[in-house]
Amino acid sequence: MSRTWQSLARRSWRDRIGEGGGFTLVEVLICTLILTTGMLSIAALLGVTTQMHLGAREAARATRLAEEKIDELMKRNFNTDASVAEGGSLTDNEANYFEEPADGITVRWEVAAGPVTDTRVLTVRVESLRAQQFGRQVELSTIIRQW
Repeated sequence: MSRTWQSLARRSWRDRIGEGGGFTLVEVLICTLILTTGMLSIAALLGVTTQMHLGAREAARATRLAEEKIDELMKRNFNTDASVAEGGSLTDNEANYFEEPADGITVRWEVAAGPVTDTRVLTVRVESLRAQQFGRQVELSTIIRQW
């Protein structure tokens, strides 16, 4: 009996299953399950990546709008332009201190007295309802001066 077992053990895999051998149905099902699990994981990762990309794009857009508003307000005259007079609110829409450049986006600014004469502390906040995680609110502050 031991001789029969040894002779079976020495035979190659191909000899044991015959010339027409291949994968069994169970092996094919297991491989399909593993492949499907991997593909579903990649699809879920793709969805998360897309959401992160959109959020980052909205954050960059909000930052760009805040920078543009600061650049615009820096060119204004303190004595004649109401939009750079002291006042404004970052939470409420006050006349001369807010604008809505696009649907769902609000730009508000607040102007306070600066540390020295002929300067103002300018804070601009951009709120975007389209942003998901980051970028819903971007706030930039700077000091501007009268030229």
